[in-house]
Amino acid sequence: MNHRMTAGMGAVGLLALATLTACSVRVADTSSRGTLSIAANEVRISVPGAPKAYVQSGGGLVIGGRTVPLTPAQQKLAQRYYQYALGITAAGKATGEAGGHLGIAIVGSLFSALWHDNSAIINRTAHAGAAKVRANVQTLCAQMAGLETVQNMLAASQPSFTPYRIIRQKDVTQCFKGSERHSVSKS
Repeated sequence: MNHRMTAGMGAVGLLALATLTACSVRVADTSSRGTLSIAANEVRISVPGAPKAYVQSGGGLVIGGRTVPLTPAQQKLAQRYYQYALGITAAGKATGEAGGHLGIAIVGSLFSALWHDNSAIINRTAHAGAAKVRANVQTLCAQMAGLETVQNMLAASQPSFTPYRIIRQKDVTQCFKGSERHSVSKS
């Protein structure tokens, strides 16, 4: 299974795509800071003008086909980076699944509302489902925040990783703001 995410566009786009897709997340923007591709045991990072980098599940770092020597502390950071990237894809998948379930539940509640002549049934279903989607989006944003922190720590301790810092604090902030802005108000 291959998951793709391009960093940079506001996280609102990430949230929308994560909600719509259960198997992959891809967010594009015009700044083209780079992409993360998550495969079986590595995160592939592509940025314009730099060779591909690979962060391996066991804490290895390969840039331009060459293994970068890492200290034990840097290896732990690389392992955490890999785990946060996996966390983003898992949260994206969970968000997509919750969004799909919400759509099905709303259609079902529509029939129930018509049968019982009670439109409040639809509203209750929407609020309950939206809360599940919102919780998954919050998890996604938290994983993104963790990835941003760890990538910065890894870049600070291993300068060759600096060009591969593609998640910015602005992306994390937009993710959380987007999840709050798109919340269903309790009326």
